Amino acid sequence: MEKSNVFVGGAMFAAFVSSLCCVLPLIAVVFGLGAFGTAAIFETVRYPMIFIAFAALAYGFYRVYFRREECAEGESCATKPVSRINKIFLWVGAIVIVAFALAPQYTGYMAAAITSPSSPATEPAPVVLTEEPVAKKTIVLQVRGMTCEGCEAHIEVPLRKLRGVITADADYKQHNVTVVYDSAQTTVEKIKEAITATGYELI
Repeated sequence: MEKSNVFVGGAMFAAFVSSLCCVLPLIAVVFGLGAFGTAAIFETVRYPMIFIAFAALAYGFYRVYFRREECAEGESCATKPVSRINKIFLWVGAIVIVAFALAPQYTGYMAAAITSPSSPATEPAPVVLTEEPVAKKTIVLQVRGMTCEGCEAHIEVPLRKLRGVITADADYKQHNVTVVYDSAQTTVEKIKEAITATGYELI
């Protein structure tokens, strides 16, 4: 049954490649890395890779549960029983493949949980001694390369850390990011630089 294991292993690799468009931005958010906007390249191969993964997985199930040895006429032969370890590997592979295939459905929630601001009850609120007037402005920028919610977080996190940015909300479906900022503390050029530093392109 080594051949079925090879197919399942190949299926897991194909499923992993298909999920990179969402996994890489999430990794970037976790480790504070930039220049992962190129993960959008994997979006073009996502569906072909998913098809290959499930086709290979289906063949693995066929070999384990349905295939029978062909015997010539007059010969007596029996199908070699499938080992328990092969069946376990097959089902583990199926779970991994489904998890990778569904990556766009849950990476957004993971990114939101990672990037949500912490507010410990014991931490005292900051004391504001003086309140300066805020020259609040809003800008909507078109961004190329976002493929899922993980990409949204990858753009929002560095923008929210930029001095003068009040809010930053990216929308991968609309391919844009809405930024509310204090024009006295930052500029549109700095906001654009923060976005392109992550690897995404401005349209």
